[in-house]
Amino acid sequence: MKKSNRFKTMTIWFIFSIFFSALIAGCATQKKEKSNLFFDDWKVRAEESKGFSPSARKIDRNLSFKKAKAVSGSGLLAEYQKPLPKKKITMKMNDIEVSVLLRALSRVANQNIMLNEKIKGKININITKAPWDQVFKSILRTHGLAYAWEGDIIRIMTNEDMENELKQESQKRDLRIIEPFITQIVHINYSEAAKLRENLEKFLTLNKDGKPLGSVLVDEHTNSLIIQSIGDDLSKILSVVEELDRPTSQILIEAHIVETNSDTARQLGFQWGGLGYGTSNGDNHWLGRGGDTYDTSLIQSSTDPNPGQPVIHLPSIGNIFNFPAALEGTTGMTLGYMFENIGRGLLSVQLSALQTEGKLNILSSPSITTLENQSAIIESGSKVPIQTVEDGDVEIRYEDAVLKLEVTPFVIDNSTIKLKILTNKDELDFTR
Repeated sequence: MKKSNRFKTMTIWFIFSIFFSALIAGCATQKKEKSNLFFDDWKVRAEESKGFSPSARKIDRNLSFKKAKAVSGSGLLAEYQKPLPKKKITMKMNDIEVSVLLRALSRVANQNIMLNEKIKGKININITKAPWDQVFKSILRTHGLAYAWEGDIIRIMTNEDMENELKQESQKRDLRIIEPFITQIVHINYSEAAKLRENLEKFLTLNKDGKPLGSVLVDEHTNSLIIQSIGDDLSKILSVVEELDRPTSQILIEAHIVETNSDTARQLGFQWGGLGYGTSNGDNHWLGRGGDTYDTSLIQSSTDPNPGQPVIHLPSIGNIFNFPAALEGTTGMTLGYMFENIGRGLLSVQLSALQTEGKLNILSSPSITTLENQSAIIESGSKVPIQTVEDGDVEIRYEDAVLKLEVTPFVIDNSTIKLKILTNKDELDFTR
């Protein structure tokens, strides 16, 4: 029979104070400690490195070719997908010219049309509250007509003329096939060239056999793309590369992982109220839940004797987080929330005060820098030996007993970040 100390994953009370920036904001001023010149210089460089984020670079478009005239979409067939007006209409007409009826339909829907001179014939129509597009298509099918979009204009023609149009489009594609290829090397600065290639190949024109004209190759040594295609395709591909090859935002995350005893948890629960943060230079930042109406009247209007120093207010704008006093279950706690800038260091002061009163214990204050949409994991703990006995044989294995914080940031704009947070603590259960 196998005996062992089993692991259990249990939720403890955490208070997370996440202070972060998208490295567009400046770094907080820290009290300078006495040290030698070498370490002072190193600290300055470390702080400056947090705020560095490269800018996107322009692609050299000085190509030695004359840019061909752009062809919209992939010909007439692609234009058919543009939606027609769906306004409901009522009409009753007898023995009316088809061309006259089509002009009347265009006026009803305020739609521009162009008629071929070969369109002839008469029609009787009696409809009530029918969609415009259904009436329009029915008239065309009845008289063997077809249509094609030309920008915002509907061109109406006979089926014979439509076939001629398609032949002309095919001839244009044939001319593009014999157009000479242009080769350009594009250095990729921030993305992976191999991943970009998968999407860029779809912008190449296809020949009659459905195979792409040209190629997109990857040079892994220099992380570059070798593009060989006709002029129009190359121009489109370069535009896409310029938009996609941008630096990924870097986010510095600082956390306070705090533990309280069960008695304090039952009595107090876990609530964070809204916080107001104002400075004398006019910068006002708020931390609050969605839908709250913030009371900005509490911001001091008098002259601040210490310019740039924060003025803290605690308006009653509801709770951002409200965890009940008695939580049940043994699973980790997952949070997903979004907020903007808050006063850096404010929650640190509050937590330190509570720790001084003996109401909580700050386990650790880790920090980590990660990229946008990349998970950052902070673990604190150790490997614990577990002894098991099976058929008289003693076996010892090591398991992780760690406190884990996993954060995935998403940059929305220059001042707002969305965080996905997963927390978990594993520890030994000696009751089994």
